[in-house]
Amino acid sequence: MNTIRTLFALLLALMLQTAVADESAAGISYTDVKLQIARIQIQDSVSFDDAVESLKLRANQHNLKFVGVNQLYKEIAALTGKPAKRMEIFNFCDGLTANKMLTADPLMIAFMPCRIALLEDKDGKRWVISMMMDIKLIQAMPEDTRLSAEHVMSAMKDMMVAASKGDL
Repeated sequence: MNTIRTLFALLLALMLQTAVADESAAGISYTDVKLQIARIQIQDSVSFDDAVESLKLRANQHNLKFVGVNQLYKEIAALTGKPAKRMEIFNFCDGLTANKMLTADPLMIAFMPCRIALLEDKDGKRWVISMMMDIKLIQAMPEDTRLSAEHVMSAMKDMMVAASKGDL
């Protein structure tokens, strides 16, 4: 049994090494960044639709343009033929801030557009969840860019709270 495990481990290591070599040959490189995931539970008294409306209205108040939604639950239902827990990913953008960030560092495109998800978990709890850039990434930007990025990050947090409370 130990021989089989050892052979399996060697085979797995060889496969991983080959995969890494293939990526290097293809010119793929990686940059490590620290991320944070922010989440807040939607209050029981707030419907999913009211949370969505609050999210969009608060984005508008912060001059963040709503640029799209992925209603993932519909795709899952279509693929499985079964109803899925509701989950939607909303995209927002501030084009001027995006331009400043990309001028400072083209890798910032990975954070665009800003995404905030609303979803229902397996227990029926509803959440607002978003990826947030580490503050050190923002602080390393030129001052004007940093101030704009801080504004967007603050707006996203406010949008999440508004959605969780159903604030209009």
